[in-house]
Amino acid sequence: MTKEEAIQIGHAMYAYEISEQADIESQNFDDLWQSIYDICQLSHFHILEDLESDELDQAITWLKETQSLTKKYQETEIYF
Repeated sequence: MTKEEAIQIGHAMYAYEISEQADIESQNFDDLWQSIYDICQLSHFHILEDLESDELDQAITWLKETQSLTKKYQETEIYF
């Protein structure tokens, strides 16, 4: 998957819609990735109840598939 495809898919997810959308100003892929990661983490620990299980699964899969495209988060553990 290219970075452009990853951005398009990421922006289409509900997890992104309810995230801080930090990449809007910066146009930085790492900011997009971190926004979705944060939502997944909050949802996993039931701090945020907005995501259905299939939406959470979709977002986690996206994180795993796109982690190699990041600069700062290549070593970040996706433990949920």
